[in-house]
Amino acid sequence: MKKLVLVLFSTILLTACSNTSSNNAENKSSSSQSSITTSKRSKTATPKPNLNKKYPGFKLATIPDNFQGTWYQTDIYSTQARKFIITKHTIMDSVVYQKTDPNLNLSHRSEKDNKTYAGNATMVSFEDKNGSQWLRARGFLDTVDIIYITGTFKGHRCLYLAYSSGDIHSAIFKDRKAALKYRKYDFSQVTNPSN
Repeated sequence: MKKLVLVLFSTILLTACSNTSSNNAENKSSSSQSSITTSKRSKTATPKPNLNKKYPGFKLATIPDNFQGTWYQTDIYSTQARKFIITKHTIMDSVVYQKTDPNLNLSHRSEKDNKTYAGNATMVSFEDKNGSQWLRARGFLDTVDIIYITGTFKGHRCLYLAYSSGDIHSAIFKDRKAALKYRKYDFSQVTNPSN
């Protein structure tokens, strides 16, 4: 009896493996075709940010010139610098808005807010602090700001990155080589961004 159960189980297992491998071959073929099609689409049809979208309590913001341009960022594990692009109205592909209604309080727990403020958009504000300009940015329903602080590091123009508290944790550079050169530097030691 044990031998019969073992033989039946082995037969079922082999049949299942056989069907799985033939299905995998079919899936690989269609998956490869799908990724080729997706790859072609992504190169030709990159969606542009919609600067005409309106959000209640916000207006389209204009980013100051000294933040705009192509910056380069990296990290301790990277051997390549990645582009980080800020334009007149976008940070990367996210359109920036300024709050016009001081009484507007958004909650990520609100279903209504999640529907109304969905999209690729960022809330920004601007400040002058200690001789540097600060650009505070966060998603409409996020709770933590990313702060871009104008400055120089060892003679290289950069934007220091900080969280809501203002403590610097990294930097992005105008010069790709500088971004790579200082990728392992501990930027939390920087106390004066304008030097």
